[in-house]
Amino acid sequence: MTTDSGFLEDEQREAEKVRNEQRRINEQFLSDVRATFGTAQGKRVFTFLLEQGGVNATLFSKESDIYRNVAVHDFVIENVLGPVITADEEIYLSIIRERAEKIRQEEEERK
Repeated sequence: MTTDSGFLEDEQREAEKVRNEQRRINEQFLSDVRATFGTAQGKRVFTFLLEQGGVNATLFSKESDIYRNVAVHDFVIENVLGPVITADEEIYLSIIRERAEKIRQEEEERK
């Protein structure tokens, strides 16, 4: 019986180590995202990635492109946008504000 108990304790310790390491890696990644995309250069790169991913594009164009458009859109939302919002929602909101201001200025210049 004590062997089973010791085995379970070892497994629990090992599982806890794995959880702690995964938590550490996740926290480090989120810290890197904050540091990278919190800069002006990072925001420009992030905006570029979102535009390339078609986050603001229509999903439905030609019938043959619908599945591709949706897949790319979903990938970008989950794998590019998601981590940035998780790391620091304010970064994303500031990018949206900057884009809105740029659009307003372009509209005013056209008038």
